[in-house]
Amino acid sequence: MQGNLPLVSIGMPVFNGEDFLEAALESLLAQTFTDFEIILADNASSDRTPEICQAYAAKDVRICYYRNAHNMGAAANFNAVFQMSRGNYFKWAAHDDLCAPMFLERCVEVLDNNPSVVLCSSDVGRIDWAGNEQPPKRDCPRHLDAWSASERFAAIVLQTFWCYEIFGLIRSENLRRVQPQGSHYGSDRVMLAELSLQGRFMQIPEPLFFRRFHLKQSTCLPSAKARQLWQSGDRKRNMFWERGSVSFVRALLKAPITPLERLQCFGTVLRYLTKLKNWLYFLPKQPRPRKPEQRKPEQPSNLG
Repeated sequence: MQGNLPLVSIGMPVFNGEDFLEAALESLLAQTFTDFEIILADNASSDRTPEICQAYAAKDVRICYYRNAHNMGAAANFNAVFQMSRGNYFKWAAHDDLCAPMFLERCVEVLDNNPSVVLCSSDVGRIDWAGNEQPPKRDCPRHLDAWSASERFAAIVLQTFWCYEIFGLIRSENLRRVQPQGSHYGSDRVMLAELSLQGRFMQIPEPLFFRRFHLKQSTCLPSAKARQLWQSGDRKRNMFWERGSVSFVRALLKAPITPLERLQCFGTVLRYLTKLKNWLYFLPKQPRPRKPEQRKPEQPSNLG
C-alpha cells in the first residue's frame, strides 16, 4: 500500500444478492494482486445480503460495508461506491460476476506501463446460474485502443452493446472527470463514451472476467418501466436531459480533444440519433387511441 492507501479500490453495489454474493467476493479475495480495498454498498436489501457482507467485512480488513437507509436506485449506489474509494485505480464489481485470480495483476501491469491507457479490461467469458461456462456473448472487434479520440468514441456509441468495459480497471483521476452514472437505463455506455475521450482502452486477450447471465438480473425485468425503476429508484427523472444523446453532447462540450475531433464526434452523435430512429424519443408521446370496443359511450349533451 502507498502509506495507508490501497493502489486499487473495488466498488461493489449490491441489492438482494444473496445467491451469488459469496462467490463474487471469494473471486476477488483470491486475486494474486492484493493491494486493494473492497467497498460494499448494500442498497437496503431484504434478503441475507447484510449478513453476508458483515461476515466478510469482519474477517478481512480490506472490506468496508455500508448499508443505505432506503433503495436509492442502482445508478446512485453505483456512483456511491466510487465516491467512497481511495485508490489510484478503480474497478466496479457486480455481485453476480467472477474474476479470474490474475485479473487485477494483469490490469494493474497494463495501467502502470501505459500512461495513455485510462481503462484496462480483459476478454469476457460467460457463465450461467450455476457457474458453468457458456458460449460467450460479446461485441464485435472495436478499435478502443486507437490513438484517435473520435474513433474510440464512435466505437463505444455506435458499436458497443454489452458495455463489459465498465467492469474493467479504470484510472480514478480520469473517472472523476466524467459525469456520474445517470439515472437513465444504459448510462454505462455514456460513461464509457466519455472515458474514451480521455484516453485509450486496452483489452487483455484472454477471458479473466466472467459475466453471469441469470433470470434475476436487471436485463430480465419484464418491462422498460421496471428496468428504469431498478436504475433510478424512487427518484424523479428529467425525461429530456437524462437521455444518452444529451449526455453524449454534454461530454463532448468539455472533453479534452481538438476542434476537429469534437466535430467528428458530433457527427457520431448525429448518426446515433438517426440510427434506429433514436430521435423519436424526443417527440411528445401521443396517447394511444382506444379500440372501438373500449370507447366509452357518448353522453347526451346538456346544451339546448
